[in-house]
Amino acid sequence: PLVSAGFSLPDQLCRSVRNTQRQTCRAAQFSLTESVLSHQVLYPILPGLLDYDLSRGSPELEVTVESAPVLDKGGLQVPGEIQQLVEVLTETWKLLSDCQLHAEISSQLIGYLFYFINASLFNSLMERGSERGFFQWSQGVRMRSNLNVLLDWAHTAGLGELALKHTHTLSSAINLLATPRKILLQKSWLDLRSEYPALSPAQLNHLLSLYSPASILKHTWAPSALDQAAAQKNDDILESFDTHHPLVLPDSGYQFQLRSEVTDDTYPLLDIHQSQSLPYSEGQLEHHLEGNLST
Repeated sequence: PLVSAGFSLPDQLCRSVRNTQRQTCRAAQFSLTESVLSHQVLYPILPGLLDYDLSRGSPELEVTVESAPVLDKGGLQVPGEIQQLVEVLTETWKLLSDCQLHAEISSQLIGYLFYFINASLFNSLMERGSERGFFQWSQGVRMRSNLNVLLDWAHTAGLGELALKHTHTLSSAINLLATPRKILLQKSWLDLRSEYPALSPAQLNHLLSLYSPASILKHTWAPSALDQAAAQKNDDILESFDTHHPLVLPDSGYQFQLRSEVTDDTYPLLDIHQSQSLPYSEGQLEHHLEGNLST
């Protein structure tokens, strides 16, 4: 049966439950990001989003009847390497749903994955700029198509806004490269700074300085006097992995799906609300709670 606490617990007990809850959520966050983002799961398949050409039609990478639609709603199917990335996100989202995690916490945990996908792929993109011809229109169009598959999955899962928020820097860099060269060459540095505010001066300058093929008109992309110093800061080119906001616990909406009836022996601490004083110190109470929750 679905139950909720219909009585008020003492402040000390509530604080202890809250602290235990916070620690549990942080442990879940760490476990999820460590396992999914490990070198065995997500990192090996991320480069496919930068390299895979959806239009090349390789037989072993074509969509087949066996290719599972994203989630269980049907309609969206993806090929090859990109499908592997989508499947990781799909299985992670299903796992969070199966565990009946609070919807807001689940969204935040998926947000962490998009955050790390954004930073990892953006940094890979910046590092590969030195490859001859990598920063060019055709490559930008290819990456835009691949990223759209990922965003389509997020939209299907009801996470569209979340994905857009956390992939904004990567999307901005790809959108710049996917702009037709003729149009791009008509824009000044100030125009591009205005159109791509998510990119720092150093990131924008890095993209433009390595853009291929080179043109005599590229002097129009020279950083403005105001941005000149910032544009030369190489330390600002790569995205940091340490700027994500902390996990925020919702104030309400929690539900506990119990497998058996709540009895007096199940959680002895629930009887404490009948007393004006607590037999435990806050530290002892937290330890006792954690012991009961782990059994």
